[in-house]
Formats: sequence, C-alpha cells, structure tokens
Amino acid sequence: MTTRPRPNVLYLMSDQHNAGCMSAAGHPVVRTPNLDRIAAGGVRFSRAYCNNPICAPSRVSFVTGQYPHTHRILGNDIFELEDANSATLGATFRRHGYQAALIGKGHMVRNWDNEAYEHIRYCDLCDADRKDPTVHHYFKYLMDHGLADMYEDGGLPREHEAIRKKCAVARLPYEHSIEHWTGNETLAFLNQRDTRRPFLIHMSFERPHPHWTPSADHAGMYNPDAIPLGPDAVDWWERRWAGRPDFIMKAVAGCMRDFTPSDLKKALAYHFALVTVIDMEIGRVLDWLREHGELDNTVIVYTADHGDFAGDHGICDKNIGIYESIHRMPFLLSYPGGPRGVVRETIIESVDMFPTLCELTDVPSPSGMDGRSIVPEAEGRGGGRDFATCEWDYVGPQKRVCAIRTARHRLVYYSHAQGGELYDHDTDPWEMTNRWSDPECRDVRLHLLELLFDQVNQYTRKADIGSDYRVGHQTRFTPTRLLHKDCRKWSEIEALGPKPR
Repeated sequence: MTTRPRPNVLYLMSDQHNAGCMSAAGHPVVRTPNLDRIAAGGVRFSRAYCNNPICAPSRVSFVTGQYPHTHRILGNDIFELEDANSATLGATFRRHGYQAALIGKGHMVRNWDNEAYEHIRYCDLCDADRKDPTVHHYFKYLMDHGLADMYEDGGLPREHEAIRKKCAVARLPYEHSIEHWTGNETLAFLNQRDTRRPFLIHMSFERPHPHWTPSADHAGMYNPDAIPLGPDAVDWWERRWAGRPDFIMKAVAGCMRDFTPSDLKKALAYHFALVTVIDMEIGRVLDWLREHGELDNTVIVYTADHGDFAGDHGICDKNIGIYESIHRMPFLLSYPGGPRGVVRETIIESVDMFPTLCELTDVPSPSGMDGRSIVPEAEGRGGGRDFATCEWDYVGPQKRVCAIRTARHRLVYYSHAQGGELYDHDTDPWEMTNRWSDPECRDVRLHLLELLFDQVNQYTRKADIGSDYRVGHQTRFTPTRLLHKDCRKWSEIEALGPKPR
C-alpha cells in the first residue's frame, strides 16, 4: 500500500483586492479565469475578513494566526524591526520538513523572513535595506537590465497622472513588470526545488495596490465606458458621504479631489487590468503544477491582505475607515479530497488561515494562536464565527479605530472622535445609512461595543503609526526611502554620490 506524500502548500496573496472583483464572485466586468479555477476546485468563502485594514499588520495576522492585540504590531514600517519569532507560518513548516519560499511582497519583519524561508525573492522596496536598494532582488533585476528609472512604484513626480488620477500606462514593458517577475521567480523556484521535500510557497503580488500602472500591453484590457458603477456610487457623487464623522468625510474629499466619474472609471479599468494580469501569472503556476503532477497534491489558498473600495461608494483606494469594501477579503481554499465548487457564507478571519494549513498538512500548530481551522466550515460541518473584528492605528499613536462585523451588522468605533458608525446589512447592504445615533439601534450598538471592547480594548504595541513616523523621519534621506517614497529616480540618487552605511 502506497502512502500519499505530504501535500504542498501554495499560499497566494495580492495586495488590496476587493473581494467582489472576481468573476467567480459574480463581478460583471472583471475576468479572473485562474482564480475561478481555484474556486471551482475548492471553496470560496464569501464572508472572509482581515484583522487589520493596512498591509503589514494584516500580513502578520496571517502568518502568526494572531490578532493585532496579541502580536502587538500595528505599524506598517516594520522590515527593520528588531524582533524574533520562531512560530510564524514559514518557520513552523520549515521545521517540519517543508522547503519554504517567499516570492514577491513580504512586508513583514526581515528577521522573521530569514528564519522562515530558505528561499527569498523580494519584489517591493518595503522589503529592502533602507540604505542600499541595490541588494533588493527585483530592483537589482531592473538595474541589471538598465531599467532602474522605470521602477513603477518610485520615481514618479507628484504631478504625474498615476499620482493625481491614480492610474497611468507604465513605461516598463510587461516582460519586466513586477507581476511577470514574480511569476518567473516562482516558476524558477519550482524548477530548481528539492523534490524530496514538500514545498510551502508564499507567492505574494505587490498589486493591485496603487500605483495602477499596467503595461501598454494590458492598459486597454477594459473599456472604462463599459464599467458600471453600483447603486452606492451616489454615496460620493450625490451625497458626499453624508452621515459619517467629519474626519471621514474630509478624508474621502481629499482622496477624490479633482476626480470625475470618468476619471474613476478609467482608474478602475487600469485597476481591473492589474487584477487580471495577476490572475494570469497565477495561471502560469497552476499550469506548471498540473503539468508536473503536483496540482492534485497541493493545498491552495488565495487571499489579499485587505480590500479596496474599487468603485464602491463611488470612490477607490483605501485608508478611509473600516467598511465592508476594505474589511472583507477574497478567500479561496482548495485541498486534496476537499469539496469542490462550493461557496460558504460563514464568517472567517485571516487568523484562521495558519491553523487551517496546519490541519490540512498534519503540521502541529504552535501555541498562542487566536485562529482556528476552518476545515469544518469548508466541508459544511462548522458554523463559523459569530463576528469578525478589525483593529487599526489611525493618524496618530493614540488614535485607534476598531470594527466588528456580525452576520447582520457592522459597527465602527473611533477612540478619538465623537460618535461612530453602525450599519444594518439586512436593510442597508451598501453601508450608506449610518445608524449610530438612531435611538432604535441603541441596544444593538451597546451590545456590539461590548463584544468589541471585550476583545480589543487593551493591548500594547511593538510597532504602530508612531513608530512608522519615527522610522520614516530617521530614514528620510536614505537611497531606498528617496526611491520608494520621495519620487526620486535612481539616476538622480546615484548622482548624489555614495551614502555612509
């Protein structure tokens, strides 16, 4: 009798993908044939929620199985954080015989990555030595090809269309794009891996996080005029987000300054093009697994660190409150012997992914995780969670924003402002009518606040928005910072001469 080899794990992630922007989720325009393949071969969770609405803290929750108030990381600039963690997803699987690789965007702690992955290829300069971007994998690739000044996430002047209108056609040819490089590096690892061990690959795409700059080959993929805006588009174009706290309305106005409906549709067309391009690169990997007989023995997860408005409420981008568009994330799961082509509406959270992968691979779960396996939910045996929470440090070190989502309601609490937000999805699925101050909703509001405070009211931090400001100030003149955040071209930085290390 032959024993089945331990399953591989392909952990696919993109950055800032609205859960509704997949053809598998019923989107009328976006084409995602390869994500649809994963959904058809497994389970799509339609109520999956992230535990933080920005990149790094959310990603930490995925790889630790812990809520932000447990892992204590709420800041975004954490690559150089002096911290150790031997209980992350990659480190745990590596100790139990998996060949672990991170390819693409990590946006976590360098020390953690070094312990977790024996093969690393970074694509985003958030994962770079602040003083020397030339040792960064993707940027070094661009330098070697004479394309450093075309790096798509830096070197754009502030008056550039991709800054003002959130989208533009990339100067960089697609063959050198960040998506294609991520696909090529993943395939290179698969072709060179140690076949005596199962693999854990975290294939992580930098986009569709802005800037939305698809290549000339793909910028025309979607016709802006054919992109419909939902019934909630009036929330901005007519109502100007009325009924929310003042600072939220000001944030939306700043985000949409000088925008027209035509501008929004063009931005969405380019945004959707990047979603489809990412899908295409995922398809190359799925094809390789099928051709090499590995697909049927691979656990596959696709998710995102958080969502994007992507036209919801008449706007795009993120960093504006914790609404369904941002809190909800895509989550696809397929595994050997698992259900195929089903949709589960039970509530799950990002902290649940790690223990789920442990169960599906017989890898012992580390202690201290807040998450739990969702295999029962995938197989229709579990009832899911009663609610999902989201925790965020916003604007200043003492300004905390938290949200709770039940099957019916969403409540958002602002520690620094009068009032909050409360939505009833039974009567208001688009979250357009804030009922925080409605006397009829008083009991619901108090009950949800109690549930929320019981979970997130007290925690300390290793990193937060305040530490982000300090790191940003300390590194503001370093080459990587100038390149990545200050809109400088590499040729300009080189002309300044070497910097002391």
